Amino acid sequence: MGTNHPLSLHRLNNTSSVPLRVATSSMLVTLLIGGGLTIAEKKDVDIDINGQILHTTALRQTVREVLAANGIEPGPGYLITPPLDTVVHDGDNIVVRATRTVGLEVDGTEQTIATTALTVGELVNELQLDAVDTVSYPDSAAIPVSGLTVKVTTPKPVTIIVDGVPQTVQVAGSTVAEVLAGAGIAIDGDDLVTPARNAEVTAETVIEVVHRTVDLVETTTVIPAPVVIVEDPTLDEGEEITEAAGKPGTRRQVTQTVTESGRQVGSTVLSDEEISAPQPTTIRRGTKVAAPSVPYGRWDQLAECEASGNWSINTGNGFSGGLQFTPSTWLAYGGGAYAPEAWMASREAQIEVAEKVLAGQGWGAWPACTAKFGWR
Repeated sequence: MGTNHPLSLHRLNNTSSVPLRVATSSMLVTLLIGGGLTIAEKKDVDIDINGQILHTTALRQTVREVLAANGIEPGPGYLITPPLDTVVHDGDNIVVRATRTVGLEVDGTEQTIATTALTVGELVNELQLDAVDTVSYPDSAAIPVSGLTVKVTTPKPVTIIVDGVPQTVQVAGSTVAEVLAGAGIAIDGDDLVTPARNAEVTAETVIEVVHRTVDLVETTTVIPAPVVIVEDPTLDEGEEITEAAGKPGTRRQVTQTVTESGRQVGSTVLSDEEISAPQPTTIRRGTKVAAPSVPYGRWDQLAECEASGNWSINTGNGFSGGLQFTPSTWLAYGGGAYAPEAWMASREAQIEVAEKVLAGQGWGAWPACTAKFGWR
């Protein structure tokens, strides 16, 4: 029969070794019972090997003997709980932790330590790190047998200038972004941050943050309706008639505005388009020169007598207007410049034509009324 060699810890960490060890331990118990040992002396024991659980049995053995019986040879620096010379009892749990080499970098200072911690969280507790320190791995991260490097950043005073207002904070962070997050200063992709967000931070670092917003503003404006003037020689000068009412149009403009520290620092028109064109307003404006203004006087007295003061009268008897012109007389003395017939013209125009008639015919052109007034 060959010599049995103890299994190494590495081999016991393989998943295939656990059922094999359980089967072997069960067989051993059976043989011992057959050899005269009582079942009461058998103890069920769990061995926690670097987080892997091995179920086995023991007979009046110490921790050292149980580990040896299961091919486990702890190396220097291993953590064994309970101690190796402790006698095991039914239901005991033996913990075996291999030593791992961990690179520890604290604020840029590197050192190498040996630990039996299985996770970064256990390592943090073992090193009694402060709760405000930041660690490069989450607590749940496993520490492999090959080890790893853990970076620890302790709080340090850092000056942060936010929108021109300085403040000093005590924050654990290795980069600008981590310090800002630890200080509760929110930033987004548009904000200006100096130094760069991924820059390393020291106690002498001054971080400047300018909150910057870029907005798109859409505005709709009214385009006034243009006015088209059409000169009309049939209307008196200054007289206007709206021939067609216009309609305003609309214009849409998109502008990009940039605001830094609450102040607008830039504005750029990105688009400017006419949505609907305005419709023009057409106005007819008179160009005909109006007769000069005449104060109340003798012509008004004559009109009272001739037409009861109605300058627009037209009875159809061949005479019209306040001074009762015939069409032929009206046109002969220039009345056509104002209107085709006297009743269509203004008071001033009729008086101007009457002055010409008076100069050519005298008051006899209005025989009855002028005789009544004694003007001739």
